[in-house]
Amino acid sequence: MNTDARYIIWLLDFLSGKGVDTQALSAAHNLNQLTSLEVSISNVTHRALLADALRLTGDTGLGLKIGYQRSLATYDQLAYLMMSCTTLREAIERGLKYQSYPGRFSGQSIITTFSEIEGQGCFQVNVKEALDDLRLLAVEDLLSNIITTARWVLGQPLPVTRLRCDYPAPPHADDYHAIFECELQFDAPVIQLFFDAAILDQPLPNASPHSARLYEAMCEEQSIRRQGGNVAWRLWPLIVEDPANPPDMIEAAKVLCCSPRTLRRKLQAEGWHYQQIVDCVREIHARRALSDPTLPITQIAVQLGYSDHSGFLKAFKKWTGMTPSEFRGRLF
Repeated sequence: MNTDARYIIWLLDFLSGKGVDTQALSAAHNLNQLTSLEVSISNVTHRALLADALRLTGDTGLGLKIGYQRSLATYDQLAYLMMSCTTLREAIERGLKYQSYPGRFSGQSIITTFSEIEGQGCFQVNVKEALDDLRLLAVEDLLSNIITTARWVLGQPLPVTRLRCDYPAPPHADDYHAIFECELQFDAPVIQLFFDAAILDQPLPNASPHSARLYEAMCEEQSIRRQGGNVAWRLWPLIVEDPANPPDMIEAAKVLCCSPRTLRRKLQAEGWHYQQIVDCVREIHARRALSDPTLPITQIAVQLGYSDHSGFLKAFKKWTGMTPSEFRGRLF
């Protein structure tokens, strides 16, 4: 999936404000053709552009700034859909449903999920693939943009209570306090942003159910057009619905209107096997569930379709290098 031109155009303006020669940068990446919002930029070009931005600015905290200062216009219909929702809970549901809509890393290399844990809303950020030197930038961009997007939607700051990050404190760690204003934990086994769940069902200031329906239809149409060839992403919600009993290849192929052989071939072309997607969904669910200290590990195992604790233990250790108990112990 490519990256939306709106975001690239804004990013170049943002970098220009940081003293970067964006004319030279655009020429180096053949971006001088950005004269229309309908143009899309390849992921390869997008990543090369960000790598150069890091090098030229010398700013290790560039990701935080990109996410925090990102323009509303770069989200197009998705931003207006979320702002038109009745509650923050509904806005989060819609935002995550279309998280790959604007392009970039979100919904592709990085999947964000949401749950409630002991009176706290919890965004969990899951990095699906190696991003090398861009990993920190991509994660910080997403985390700080959650803060910005929530402010657009709520009309007030999100009441953040805690942030866990699965990497060491970066050189610009002080910037985290200014943006998130909460308890911070680095070197955690998972990336999670918590906030007071009491705000989830409060009415939103710009709620408009009719507008929300119109904007969702636009997002759905655009999403289908962009993701039409992305079979792995289309399979994802089918498995998320019940990770303990995911559809088999025959059932999944029927939903996607193709043969099992065609589905297998398309997945392989995208670098996936069906079981890998199932395991990825289960790992994300397991990490989130283990963050709730009230859930017994045996119950989590059953929720994920494991008939005994030992099967879950073996799978989780394969995914994370830790047992479920070790993972939970590092959280609390």
